[in-house]
Amino acid sequence: MKKSLLILVMVLMGTAGYAQRLGSADDGLDIVVLSMELDGPAMASMEMKQELSLTEEQYLMVDKLNKSRYQQLQQVEASFAHDALSRAREFRSVQRQNDENLRSVLTAQQLLKYQKLEGRLDAHLITEHEE
Repeated sequence: MKKSLLILVMVLMGTAGYAQRLGSADDGLDIVVLSMELDGPAMASMEMKQELSLTEEQYLMVDKLNKSRYQQLQQVEASFAHDALSRAREFRSVQRQNDENLRSVLTAQQLLKYQKLEGRLDAHLITEHEE
């Protein structure tokens, strides 16, 4: 029993030590963002500027798109507060429209990196053929 407990403790310590060595690539950006008082759209724009290496012109356009998207998402949230299915459908619609708008602003490489950052690589989200 003591031997099993000792092995378990050693495995847990090893796992914890390994997890602490893992670092996130945008820790510096996180510190900057947390030190400022930013709302959702401004935070999204700042992260996109940093991660996608946006030009100043791209940044201004992305900032407008983010403000519009967040406003639309708030409206959807308020309108469909009690209908989760419709709310999810509308969220997807807003996201598809945002992807289309971003397609005209970002390069193909930036768009792909944006999708990776968003945690989705569904290329069909930026085509005209969905739904």
